[in-house]
Amino acid sequence: MFKKLFGREDPTNERKDLTTEDLIVLERWDEAILQLQARIQANPLDLHAHLKLAEVHLQSGHPHRAVDEYVFVADSYIDDGFYDKAIALLGKLTRMVPGDAAIEASVRKAQQLKDLEHRSTMALEGLLSSQEERNPLARLSLIEAQQVWQSLSTTEVVLRLPGEQLRRLFASSTLIEPEAGEILVERGSKVEQLYFFASGEGEALLDQADGRPILLRTFGTGDILGDRSLLEHQPWPATYRITAPSRIFKLDAAGLEKALQGNPDPRLLLDALRSRRHDHDVAAAVRKLVASPA
Repeated sequence: MFKKLFGREDPTNERKDLTTEDLIVLERWDEAILQLQARIQANPLDLHAHLKLAEVHLQSGHPHRAVDEYVFVADSYIDDGFYDKAIALLGKLTRMVPGDAAIEASVRKAQQLKDLEHRSTMALEGLLSSQEERNPLARLSLIEAQQVWQSLSTTEVVLRLPGEQLRRLFASSTLIEPEAGEILVERGSKVEQLYFFASGEGEALLDQADGRPILLRTFGTGDILGDRSLLEHQPWPATYRITAPSRIFKLDAAGLEKALQGNPDPRLLLDALRSRRHDHDVAAAVRKLVASPA
Protein backbone atom coordinates (compact mmCIF):
# COMPACT_ATOMS: atom_id res chain seq x y z
CA MET A 1 0.00 0.00 0.00
CA PHE A 2 2.72 2.49 0.97
CA LYS A 3 4.70 1.63 -2.12
CA LYS A 4 1.60 2.22 -4.18
CA LEU A 5 0.93 5.54 -2.55
CA PHE A 6 4.43 6.94 -2.14
CA GLY A 7 6.69 4.97 -4.44
CA ARG A 8 8.32 6.69 -7.37
CA GLU A 9 9.37 3.67 -9.45
CA ASP A 10 6.88 4.49 -12.21
CA PRO A 11 5.63 8.05 -11.76
CA THR A 12 3.87 8.03 -15.16
CA ASN A 13 1.43 5.40 -13.90
CA GLU A 14 1.03 6.80 -10.41
CA ARG A 15 -2.09 8.90 -11.07
CA LYS A 16 -4.06 6.38 -13.05
CA ASP A 17 -3.29 3.57 -10.58
CA LEU A 18 -4.61 5.46 -7.56
CA THR A 19 -8.19 4.78 -6.57
CA THR A 20 -10.57 7.41 -5.25
CA GLU A 21 -9.99 6.07 -1.75
CA ASP A 22 -6.21 6.40 -2.26
CA LEU A 23 -6.60 10.01 -3.35
CA ILE A 24 -8.78 10.77 -0.32
CA VAL A 25 -6.16 9.28 2.02
CA LEU A 26 -3.54 11.48 0.32
CA GLU A 27 -5.94 14.47 0.57
CA ARG A 28 -5.63 15.01 -3.16
CA TRP A 29 -9.15 16.41 -3.22
CA ASP A 30 -9.21 17.81 -6.74
CA GLU A 31 -8.19 14.50 -8.28
CA ALA A 32 -10.67 12.58 -6.13
CA ILE A 33 -13.42 14.97 -7.21
CA LEU A 34 -12.50 14.50 -10.86
CA GLN A 35 -12.68 10.72 -10.52
CA LEU A 36 -16.04 10.86 -8.79
CA GLN A 37 -17.45 13.32 -11.31
CA ALA A 38 -16.35 10.99 -14.11
CA ARG A 39 -18.22 8.12 -12.44
CA ILE A 40 -21.32 10.29 -12.10
CA GLN A 41 -21.11 11.41 -15.71
CA ALA A 42 -21.01 7.77 -16.77
CA ASN A 43 -23.88 6.88 -14.43
CA PRO A 44 -25.84 9.89 -13.11
CA LEU A 45 -27.80 7.64 -10.73
CA ASP A 46 -24.73 6.25 -8.97
CA LEU A 47 -25.85 7.37 -5.52
CA HIS A 48 -22.76 5.94 -3.84
CA ALA A 49 -20.60 8.21 -6.00
CA HIS A 50 -22.78 11.21 -5.16
CA LEU A 51 -22.47 10.47 -1.44
CA LYS A 52 -18.72 10.01 -1.70
CA LEU A 53 -18.43 13.26 -3.66
CA ALA A 54 -20.38 15.03 -0.91
CA GLU A 55 -17.96 13.68 1.70
CA VAL A 56 -14.96 14.86 -0.34
CA HIS A 57 -16.49 18.33 -0.70
CA LEU A 58 -16.93 18.46 3.07
CA GLN A 59 -13.39 17.35 3.76
CA SER A 60 -11.99 19.81 1.24
CA GLY A 61 -13.84 22.73 2.81
CA HIS A 62 -16.76 23.15 0.38
CA PRO A 63 -19.87 22.33 2.44
CA HIS A 64 -22.33 24.02 0.07
CA ARG A 65 -21.22 21.75 -2.78
CA ALA A 66 -21.70 18.82 -0.42
CA VAL A 67 -25.26 19.96 0.30
CA ASP A 68 -26.13 19.85 -3.40
CA GLU A 69 -24.98 16.23 -3.62
CA TYR A 70 -26.77 15.22 -0.43
CA VAL A 71 -30.01 16.83 -1.65
CA PHE A 72 -29.78 14.93 -4.93
CA VAL A 73 -29.34 11.63 -3.08
CA ALA A 74 -32.16 12.40 -0.63
CA ASP A 75 -34.53 13.26 -3.50
CA SER A 76 -33.55 10.01 -5.24
CA TYR A 77 -34.29 8.05 -2.06
CA ILE A 78 -37.72 9.68 -1.92
CA ASP A 79 -38.44 8.87 -5.57
CA ASP A 80 -37.44 5.25 -4.98
CA GLY A 81 -39.57 4.91 -1.83
CA PHE A 82 -36.66 4.70 0.66
CA TYR A 83 -38.25 7.25 2.97
CA ASP A 84 -36.36 6.34 6.15
CA LYS A 85 -33.01 6.72 4.39
CA ALA A 86 -34.13 10.05 2.94
CA ILE A 87 -35.31 11.33 6.33
CA ALA A 88 -32.03 10.31 7.99
CA LEU A 89 -29.95 12.04 5.32
CA LEU A 90 -32.13 15.15 5.37
CA GLY A 91 -31.82 15.24 9.15
CA LYS A 92 -28.06 15.48 8.70
CA LEU A 93 -28.59 18.29 6.21
CA THR A 94 -30.81 20.30 8.55
CA ARG A 95 -27.97 20.29 11.05
CA MET A 96 -25.51 21.39 8.37
CA VAL A 97 -27.78 24.12 6.97
CA PRO A 98 -30.30 25.03 9.70
CA GLY A 99 -33.37 26.93 8.54
CA ASP A 100 -33.07 26.02 4.85
CA ALA A 101 -36.67 26.12 3.55
CA ALA A 102 -36.06 23.75 0.64
CA ILE A 103 -34.49 21.09 2.88
CA GLU A 104 -37.28 21.43 5.44
CA ALA A 105 -39.83 21.02 2.61
CA SER A 106 -38.08 17.84 1.50
CA VAL A 107 -38.21 16.50 5.07
CA ARG A 108 -41.97 17.14 5.19
CA LYS A 109 -42.45 15.51 1.78
CA ALA A 110 -40.51 12.40 2.79
CA GLN A 111 -42.42 12.11 6.08
CA GLN A 112 -45.78 12.59 4.36
CA LEU A 113 -44.99 9.94 1.76
CA LYS A 114 -43.77 7.56 4.46
CA ASP A 115 -46.99 8.11 6.40
CA LEU A 116 -49.06 7.62 3.24
CA GLU A 117 -47.27 4.36 2.49
CA HIS A 118 -47.94 3.13 6.02
CA ARG A 119 -51.58 4.21 5.85
CA SER A 120 -51.96 2.50 2.49
CA THR A 121 -50.52 -0.76 3.84
CA MET A 122 -52.80 -0.72 6.87
CA ALA A 123 -55.86 0.28 4.86
CA LEU A 124 -55.32 -2.53 2.35
CA GLU A 125 -54.92 -5.00 5.21
CA GLY A 126 -58.29 -3.88 6.56
CA LEU A 127 -59.95 -3.97 3.14
CA LEU A 128 -58.83 -7.51 2.44
CA SER A 129 -59.47 -8.94 5.91
CA SER A 130 -62.97 -7.45 6.11
CA GLN A 131 -64.29 -9.20 3.05
CA GLU A 132 -62.60 -12.50 3.88
CA GLU A 133 -64.09 -12.62 7.36
CA ARG A 134 -67.62 -11.60 6.42
CA ASN A 135 -68.00 -13.25 3.03
CA PRO A 136 -65.04 -15.20 1.63
CA LEU A 137 -66.74 -15.48 -1.79
CA ALA A 138 -66.99 -11.70 -2.07
CA ARG A 139 -63.41 -11.02 -1.07
CA LEU A 140 -61.72 -8.22 -2.99
CA SER A 141 -58.67 -9.05 -5.04
CA LEU A 142 -55.53 -7.09 -4.21
CA ILE A 143 -55.97 -5.05 -7.41
CA GLU A 144 -59.59 -4.24 -6.52
CA ALA A 145 -58.58 -3.27 -2.99
CA GLN A 146 -55.89 -0.98 -4.39
CA GLN A 147 -58.46 0.63 -6.69
CA VAL A 148 -60.78 1.26 -3.76
CA TRP A 149 -57.91 2.74 -1.75
CA GLN A 150 -56.85 5.00 -4.61
CA SER A 151 -60.35 6.42 -4.87
CA LEU A 152 -60.45 7.14 -1.13
CA SER A 153 -56.85 8.06 -0.29
CA THR A 154 -57.30 11.82 -0.75
CA THR A 155 -60.79 12.16 0.74
CA GLU A 156 -61.28 14.25 3.86
CA VAL A 157 -62.31 11.42 6.17
CA VAL A 158 -59.39 9.18 5.18
CA LEU A 159 -56.86 12.00 5.51
CA ARG A 160 -57.98 12.53 9.10
CA LEU A 161 -57.17 8.97 10.13
CA PRO A 162 -53.79 7.25 10.70
CA GLY A 163 -53.13 3.77 9.35
CA GLU A 164 -54.30 1.80 12.37
CA GLN A 165 -57.65 3.60 12.45
CA LEU A 166 -58.14 2.99 8.72
CA ARG A 167 -57.40 -0.69 9.19
CA ARG A 168 -59.98 -0.85 11.98
CA LEU A 169 -62.61 1.03 9.98
CA PHE A 170 -62.33 -1.08 6.83
CA ALA A 171 -61.90 -4.38 8.67
CA SER A 172 -65.10 -3.68 10.63
CA SER A 173 -67.21 -2.70 7.59
CA THR A 174 -68.95 -4.63 4.84
CA LEU A 175 -68.52 -3.57 1.22
CA ILE A 176 -71.81 -3.42 -0.69
CA GLU A 177 -72.35 -2.62 -4.38
CA PRO A 178 -75.84 -1.19 -4.95
CA GLU A 179 -77.00 -0.36 -8.47
CA ALA A 180 -78.58 2.87 -9.71
CA GLY A 181 -82.16 3.21 -8.52
CA GLU A 182 -81.77 1.15 -5.35
CA ILE A 183 -83.09 2.66 -2.13
CA LEU A 184 -80.37 2.65 0.49
CA VAL A 185 -82.67 3.58 3.38
CA GLU A 186 -86.17 5.07 3.78
CA ARG A 187 -87.04 8.23 5.66
CA GLY A 188 -87.98 7.48 9.27
CA SER A 189 -86.13 4.16 9.33
CA LYS A 190 -84.50 3.37 12.65
CA VAL A 191 -81.90 1.00 11.21
CA GLU A 192 -78.58 1.96 12.80
CA GLN A 193 -76.04 1.83 9.99
CA LEU A 194 -73.46 4.14 8.52
CA TYR A 195 -72.54 4.26 4.82
CA PHE A 196 -69.16 5.43 3.49
CA PHE A 197 -69.01 5.97 -0.28
CA ALA A 198 -65.91 4.48 -1.91
CA SER A 199 -67.29 5.27 -5.38
CA GLY A 200 -70.56 6.04 -7.10
CA GLU A 201 -73.30 8.57 -6.39
CA GLY A 202 -76.45 8.94 -4.31
CA GLU A 203 -79.08 11.48 -3.33
CA ALA A 204 -81.29 12.44 -0.39
CA LEU A 205 -84.99 12.90 -1.20
CA LEU A 206 -88.06 14.18 0.64
CA ASP A 207 -91.37 12.83 -0.63
CA GLN A 208 -94.22 15.29 -1.11
CA ALA A 209 -97.95 14.73 -0.88
CA ASP A 210 -98.25 14.83 -4.67
CA GLY A 211 -95.70 12.05 -5.00
CA ARG A 212 -92.96 14.23 -6.45
CA PRO A 213 -89.78 14.02 -4.31
CA ILE A 214 -87.70 17.06 -3.46
CA LEU A 215 -83.97 16.63 -4.05
CA LEU A 216 -82.19 17.70 -0.87
CA ARG A 217 -78.58 16.78 -1.57
CA THR A 218 -76.31 14.60 -3.67
CA PHE A 219 -73.42 12.43 -2.48
CA GLY A 220 -70.29 10.81 -3.90
CA THR A 221 -66.86 9.38 -3.14
CA GLY A 222 -65.71 10.08 0.41
CA ASP A 223 -69.13 11.06 1.75
CA ILE A 224 -70.60 9.49 4.87
CA LEU A 225 -74.29 8.95 5.55
CA GLY A 226 -75.85 7.71 8.76
CA ASP A 227 -73.70 9.24 11.48
CA ARG A 228 -76.93 10.43 13.21
CA SER A 229 -78.38 6.95 12.93
CA LEU A 230 -75.41 4.91 14.15
CA LEU A 231 -73.80 7.32 16.60
CA GLU A 232 -76.83 9.24 17.91
CA HIS A 233 -79.62 6.64 17.47
CA GLN A 234 -81.75 9.05 15.43
CA PRO A 235 -84.20 8.02 12.67
CA TRP A 236 -83.13 8.72 9.10
CA PRO A 237 -84.21 12.25 8.08
CA ALA A 238 -84.84 11.48 4.40
CA THR A 239 -84.91 8.73 1.81
CA TYR A 240 -81.49 7.95 0.33
CA ARG A 241 -81.31 6.55 -3.19
CA ILE A 242 -78.40 5.36 -5.31
CA THR A 243 -78.10 7.17 -8.65
CA ALA A 244 -75.04 5.40 -10.14
CA PRO A 245 -73.42 1.99 -9.57
CA SER A 246 -71.58 2.37 -6.28
CA ARG A 247 -69.21 0.76 -3.84
CA ILE A 248 -70.12 1.62 -0.27
CA PHE A 249 -68.75 0.52 3.09
CA LYS A 250 -71.57 -0.29 5.51
CA LEU A 251 -70.79 -0.07 9.22
CA ASP A 252 -73.38 -1.38 11.68
CA ALA A 253 -73.46 -1.41 15.48
CA ALA A 254 -71.55 -4.68 15.72
CA GLY A 255 -68.90 -3.38 13.31
CA LEU A 256 -68.57 -0.14 15.26
CA GLU A 257 -68.08 -2.09 18.48
CA LYS A 258 -65.37 -4.13 16.79
CA ALA A 259 -63.63 -0.97 15.51
CA LEU A 260 -63.67 0.60 18.99
CA GLN A 261 -62.66 -2.47 20.99
CA GLY A 262 -59.07 -1.98 22.15
CA ASN A 263 -58.82 1.20 20.07
CA PRO A 264 -56.06 3.44 21.51
CA ASP A 265 -57.89 6.60 20.37
CA PRO A 266 -61.61 5.89 19.83
CA ARG A 267 -62.52 9.57 19.80
CA LEU A 268 -60.31 10.11 16.73
CA LEU A 269 -62.28 7.53 14.76
CA LEU A 270 -65.66 8.77 15.96
CA ASP A 271 -64.80 12.39 15.18
CA ALA A 272 -63.78 11.40 11.63
CA LEU A 273 -67.09 9.56 11.11
CA ARG A 274 -68.97 12.64 12.31
CA SER A 275 -66.87 15.15 10.39
CA ARG A 276 -68.99 15.44 7.24
CA ARG A 277 -72.32 15.95 9.07
CA HIS A 278 -74.33 15.40 5.90
CA ASP A 279 -77.24 13.87 7.80
CA HIS A 280 -77.45 16.92 10.07
CA ASP A 281 -77.61 19.18 7.02
CA VAL A 282 -80.30 17.00 5.43
CA ALA A 283 -82.29 16.92 8.68
CA ALA A 284 -82.12 20.74 8.94
CA ALA A 285 -83.34 21.07 5.34
CA VAL A 286 -86.23 18.67 6.01
CA ARG A 287 -87.27 20.57 9.15
CA LYS A 288 -87.29 23.82 7.20
CA LEU A 289 -89.37 22.37 4.35
CA VAL A 290 -91.84 20.65 6.65
CA ALA A 291 -92.30 23.82 8.71
CA SER A 292 -92.83 25.97 5.60
CA PRO A 293 -96.44 26.65 4.57
CA ALA A 294 -97.63 24.80 1.48
